[in-house]
Amino acid sequence: MSHSDRSDGSDPAVAERRWRAGAVGGLVAGTAMGAVLHVGLGLMPTIGALVGVETVLAGWAVHLFNSTLFGGLFVAVFDRSFFADLRGDVGGCLSLGVVHSALLGMLTGGLLLPAAIAIEGATSLPVPTLPVPGLTASFEFGAVIAVAHLLYGLVLGRVFAAFTLAEGDIAWLPIDPVDR
Repeated sequence: MSHSDRSDGSDPAVAERRWRAGAVGGLVAGTAMGAVLHVGLGLMPTIGALVGVETVLAGWAVHLFNSTLFGGLFVAVFDRSFFADLRGDVGGCLSLGVVHSALLGMLTGGLLLPAAIAIEGATSLPVPTLPVPGLTASFEFGAVIAVAHLLYGLVLGRVFAAFTLAEGDIAWLPIDPVDR
């Protein structure tokens, strides 16, 4: 069995590649998700406000930092033998990415964000909403957040597959399949 054939994570080079895939995947996915959040809701200053700096730049910095960490969390959770079959093809990686992002959405939107707002003493989330007739702001906010998290999961799973699977190649990612 060559180094590249070992899928149990015991090969340090394979494990390192997966961690790198998670971090890069999280960063790329965070960029895509952040674009949806920024364009759809203008949410970046609000994200920055969570660390006391209510600017677009601070929001992007916080969001991309967290996205990269969450990409690492993806590897920490799903780099287990139980998930080896799913990690073995692009569709499985996409599925794991979507499950991961759905769980993150519930954790961050349902627990961490409300807790941060409560700590700041705010009584509501100060986010602008789109002027969509007939829809409530809560539905609109939830829909954009859901789409953003779905996109995060799909991009994370796809980039992870590109880094870890020979058949997962993405033409615009400069990765040599021989190095996988």
